[in-house]
Amino acid sequence: MSNHQMLNNEQHRNLKVHTKRSAELGDNIMLTLTFPHEFYDIQAYYPIVFHKDEATEKFQSYALLGLEKKENLFLCNDGWDCGYLPHTIKAQPFLIGFQNQEINGEIQKQRVIHLDADSPRLSREQGENIFTEFGQNTPYIEHVGEILGEIDKGITESQDFLKLLTEYDLLEKFVFDIELIDKSHNRLSGFYTINEEALNNLTSQQLTELNNKGFLKPIYMAVASMLNMGELIKRKNNRLHTK
Repeated sequence: MSNHQMLNNEQHRNLKVHTKRSAELGDNIMLTLTFPHEFYDIQAYYPIVFHKDEATEKFQSYALLGLEKKENLFLCNDGWDCGYLPHTIKAQPFLIGFQNQEINGEIQKQRVIHLDADSPRLSREQGENIFTEFGQNTPYIEHVGEILGEIDKGITESQDFLKLLTEYDLLEKFVFDIELIDKSHNRLSGFYTINEEALNNLTSQQLTELNNKGFLKPIYMAVASMLNMGELIKRKNNRLHTK
């Protein structure tokens, strides 16, 4: 279980954060959560796939970074080899949290920043300062706060988006068989993608509803993003070639 703590300028005054990207710092992951309003930036580099949580039976959307577990094909010796870093990667090791606070005599849920106290990114020696020596927020943590705000907005937006995709039967399972240059066969399965036939058969009423909610654009972005599967295979082959 991760050790999440609410960020505060007493307990965490002297902590720094490694912002370098590497496997040692926990970046060797196959996928990372993404959200409809981020799809435009994501689709320029990563395939967008959907996955159903077995426990909740609910879908979530992910940027695909590798073709097998603990593989990130965008990581290289110099860091992250790509023009866009997903919000959920950029925010690490911070998370969005909530706390009940009394405002004008009413108890309201306020957004607060939590941190994963066990993260290898945390250090007392080197990295970005979270607070100044006087306990004020640094520009770095202010920026992280903005990204967490985007993530929070994305989580809320995703629920409505994925509910409609399910309702309109727009998600289909896909299996991707890959033959690599070393003649090994890999199979990517367990993920869903947009069913283009179902998309083409939507009624004008359904299309209008998706459009009014701002969901048509991310749907087409997710479709376009699958062209990046070829790029992932190329990256994987390059690794095999240099081994």
